[in-house]
Amino acid sequence: MRIAVVRRECGLGLGGAEAYCANVCTWLTKMGHSVTVVADKSFLPGLPFSRAPVWGRGSILKNLSFFLNAGQVLKAGDFEVSYGLSRVAPVDVLRISDPLHAAWLDLGYQRDTKFRRLRPRHRLLLWMEAKAIKEAKAIVTNSRLVKNQVQHYYSRGAEKVTVIYNGVDLKRFRPMTQEDRVLAKKSMGISEDATVFVFAGSDLRRKGLSQLLSALAKFREQPFILLVAGSMGNRDLKKRIEGMGLGQNVKWLGYVKDMERVYALADLFVLPTHYDPFANTTLEAMACGTPALTTRQNGAAEVVEQVAHWLVVERPCHRNITEALEAFTTLPSQERRLLGEKALRVAQKLTWQRHTEELITMLVQRFSPITTIT
Repeated sequence: MRIAVVRRECGLGLGGAEAYCANVCTWLTKMGHSVTVVADKSFLPGLPFSRAPVWGRGSILKNLSFFLNAGQVLKAGDFEVSYGLSRVAPVDVLRISDPLHAAWLDLGYQRDTKFRRLRPRHRLLLWMEAKAIKEAKAIVTNSRLVKNQVQHYYSRGAEKVTVIYNGVDLKRFRPMTQEDRVLAKKSMGISEDATVFVFAGSDLRRKGLSQLLSALAKFREQPFILLVAGSMGNRDLKKRIEGMGLGQNVKWLGYVKDMERVYALADLFVLPTHYDPFANTTLEAMACGTPALTTRQNGAAEVVEQVAHWLVVERPCHRNITEALEAFTTLPSQERRLLGEKALRVAQKLTWQRHTEELITMLVQRFSPITTIT
């Protein structure tokens, strides 16, 4: 089957959606399908690549140029099915993995939401999003959260939307032995009795770092360290951290290539996000045997709550996070270990092979005239 997979950039080691593009292309190819990546940049050697260039420097021109150029590539190509992983149109199947912009405008901004929608950048993204959703023959979301949002904001019927949870690379993301974990902590200068929290993300505001810091300020009397991966912060934020008395408790890691090592040495992964359709980091941490704490606004909460309901807080406010952190830190070590083991068992069900098989099944159901899918 000839499948075009569309994303502005495709490759491991980039963002979560870009890594998804790389993984799904790899697995579709393993299953015998002919995959072409339609992107501005592709870092997948050996796979056909049709370039849809991105022009300019501002976000408006970049988004619009890829939207238009990807459409031209798809029109000219000889594909049986097109699978769009961003706001592109028209595609046969649209997967919504970036924050649904209509929802984010309501969730992420408390003031001037109505007027914010009139700004050129937001108007463009909303137009592209609406056109992509309207013209897609089928829609894939990575959580029930996003499925409900699509239906709410765009009145799409339930019959058009299929939920397929993300997959995780279980060969890469796996637990450490206790001995290796002790050595890893020591190599980072972390004392053996300190509770290790991990936060990962570059969009610190959306991911809720501020609320997490406010919650952790309540734990200054306990030995803990927060490892922040994906960012080096900024001067104002670091000044605030010092003012909260957390200067010795927060370690900025910046970009981390071997993120699996950081997940595996942690006691708890914390992502108090304001909005994530399905944060891959949550599932990756769980695959490393580390329980995750997140919010109801993260689609991955639907997986986390299978471990323990109290690991999902309703809103990303510091009071809710403080209560959940207190519940975790007061657990005996044996119960923490059991929580990590349960997180691992839940994550092990969500493989990339399972994800791709569910995707192919959906294609068969949606495009019944196509009989070449195996």
